[in-house]
Amino acid sequence: MKLITRFTQLALTVVLISFLAACGNSNNDAKPTSSAAVEEPSNTAETGASPSASAEEEAFRILTDAVGHEVKVPTHPQRVIAAFMEDPLSAMGIKPVAQWGVAGVPQQYLQDKLGDIPVLDMNGGLKPEEVLSYSPDLIIFLAPTYIPNDSYDQFSKIAPTFVLSDNAMDWRGNVQKLGALMNQEDAAKQALEQYDKKLEEAKSQLGSLPAEKTAILIQTGDEKTFKLFGPNFYGGETLYNTLGFKQPALLNGDYESYSMEMLEQLKEVDYIFVLSGKGRGKPPVDNPLWKALPAVKAGNVFEADSGHWFNANVIASKLMIDDVLKNVHE
Repeated sequence: MKLITRFTQLALTVVLISFLAACGNSNNDAKPTSSAAVEEPSNTAETGASPSASAEEEAFRILTDAVGHEVKVPTHPQRVIAAFMEDPLSAMGIKPVAQWGVAGVPQQYLQDKLGDIPVLDMNGGLKPEEVLSYSPDLIIFLAPTYIPNDSYDQFSKIAPTFVLSDNAMDWRGNVQKLGALMNQEDAAKQALEQYDKKLEEAKSQLGSLPAEKTAILIQTGDEKTFKLFGPNFYGGETLYNTLGFKQPALLNGDYESYSMEMLEQLKEVDYIFVLSGKGRGKPPVDNPLWKALPAVKAGNVFEADSGHWFNANVIASKLMIDDVLKNVHE
């Protein structure tokens, strides 16, 4: 009997130990002893996006250009071709992979910043085959009229191609648009602020003089005619709308031709800026009507480099202001 009793007690002990062990395991499964054992679901799992897809989204943005194209634009473009926009790019500290030029000659006033950049052959407009040779990651056209021969599709097969603006003359707005496109909004803002500071200082230095004096920007081409720049045309805008000089009564339109006989109608002009540069005409110094002009007699005839005066952009406009401050005094 004692043997049976001991055996029974031993069996009960084994069963009890097994039961307690089972309870312990069950409790560990139901209630983790450490919060570190619980994993939160990842963002990838929640969105269903793979890491590679997220990286792709970060590398590109979908932007709509001025003519309605939805363009997959690099978030941080590295190899840009943007003919005629080298000025604002330079103002933002950005170098294109190639630059605009005429007969292999680039815009001279930018060469302190772009001297080591190849020059595009722009005879006949930008060419897809030449653009391809530079392996761009972004091609920018200033406005629809700058796309040669409706060749947008050809360029878009080379790289993302973006038409920046529907108004090529709105240079301030286009600087802002270019900054947004290049993901360089702060650089664009700083470039415009620097220009505004220069303009404010220039107006302070000139005082009331522009409101009292008449100025012209003249382009001579042949012995029979000359052209005047109006208030909405490149350097004319700087003279009249920006700095506030008076316009002569003769001025009609923004880039009109006049016969040489009309020179005598410029007697009221105080300052004459003559468009100069390679291939530009010379002032008609032998013409008696030119010699008789009060501004000519007073020595108030100044060269206006066509590189920046036949332009409308951040750096070009600052250089025009410098030319006026250098030459125009009481």
